[in-house]
Amino acid sequence: MNHHTHRRSFLQSTVAALSATALPNIILSRSWGENAPSRKLNVALVGCGGRGANDLEAAMRRDVNVIALCDADLPRTESIRADIAITYPEGKDMLAKAKSYQDYRELIAKEPSLDAVIIAVGPWWHVALSTAFIKAGKHVYCEKPLARLVGEARALGELAKTSKVATQMGTQGVANRDFRRAVEIVHAGLLGQVRELHVWESTRGAPFDQSHARPEGEDKIPDGLNWDLWVGPSPMRPFKAKTYLHGCRTTMPWMDFGAALLGDFGTHTWQLPIRALKLDYPTHVEHSLPEPVKETYASSAKIRYEFGKRGDMAPLTAWFYDTIHMPPPNELLKEIEVYQKRRVTLGAVMIGENGWLYSGGWGGGNFMKLKGDAKMASVMGHPAAKALAQTQPINAKQDHMQEWIDAALGNGKTYQPFELAAHSMEVILPGLVSWRMQRAIDWDGPNMRVPNAPEANQFIKPDYRTNWL
Repeated sequence: MNHHTHRRSFLQSTVAALSATALPNIILSRSWGENAPSRKLNVALVGCGGRGANDLEAAMRRDVNVIALCDADLPRTESIRADIAITYPEGKDMLAKAKSYQDYRELIAKEPSLDAVIIAVGPWWHVALSTAFIKAGKHVYCEKPLARLVGEARALGELAKTSKVATQMGTQGVANRDFRRAVEIVHAGLLGQVRELHVWESTRGAPFDQSHARPEGEDKIPDGLNWDLWVGPSPMRPFKAKTYLHGCRTTMPWMDFGAALLGDFGTHTWQLPIRALKLDYPTHVEHSLPEPVKETYASSAKIRYEFGKRGDMAPLTAWFYDTIHMPPPNELLKEIEVYQKRRVTLGAVMIGENGWLYSGGWGGGNFMKLKGDAKMASVMGHPAAKALAQTQPINAKQDHMQEWIDAALGNGKTYQPFELAAHSMEVILPGLVSWRMQRAIDWDGPNMRVPNAPEANQFIKPDYRTNWL
């Protein structure tokens, strides 16, 4: 699939835990003095593929000033100008003036007026780039998954806690009004104790290729692609055409570059349960895989997590299913599909003693049913929820990008800042530790380790190549 086809298909598809009190204390621009950003943010994009094009266009439609484009594959900075000229002609002149960079460090050094950056490269670069731009004093919007390894998620979350910039992970569904209402419903105890959670992403309809090693040999590196920079902090490997480029679906299966479907779409789908159920670190993780793993993740997976008590919330068992797997057939899932009038291929269901709540794959489309209810109802209209107090911040426009831009200008706070987004990654990424160790594990979350298994460290803490950092 080429860049323009991917872009069009994405547009067609899109056009159609923790309380708010833990949100970061973003410093208002009026207190920044001479370092305050302009009222129109000067923004750069790092990563000029299909997802980057969508993020950049979203920001341009919200009246930012784009001053630079950056990609290790330099020709993509030109293709994105042509792409957006078609879908958003009003931005053509602005992008024509934006400078092209291949090395993000040169961008930081040569653009002192830069206020903020949108990061839409592959996940193996997310933490390194976010760290560099935060330390440079720039506001950062970074696509999901925020991190690939537990250790790098912890480091970025701790950095974000002490920073004075606005950060936001690109999980757009958390801006939906019914996402935040669903959090309030679960926190208020309407479902009773929730001891069972199912999260799934089965839209592919087929597994990935079986886990395999890298292909042999080496191909000519295309003109304009700095392959060493593209690989960046990950272990170096020979360039092979049609193996690693382009797009998240290409890099997702590679352990050195991606985080499987769990880290990709799963990052969206886990967000509501993590917040609503105040999920902390799992205590035990195990998986079911169809084959041994090599350099790519397995073709499909089921992962089970055990969580202990969280305050007055009961212990919880959670399952994640990907590709060909679905939650065990039962009347609940059938009822959801009848209500939705379609096969439900992704989502999350929290099952409580007094009822259950279903969330769509991106956090919206949330419905619930309590004991005694004749049928499902939206969380926005269920009678039992109408009297609940608002405890989550309101995003009046339900606009994730606008929320970040506003926060960068000193107006409010983001709902998915890196300190919370990083924690959400720490909740789910132990599943990949178990996967890569190919066995069940007990998990010591506070210390980020598998007890009595020092060999797990290679799957927990990053060992970066530093020549591009």
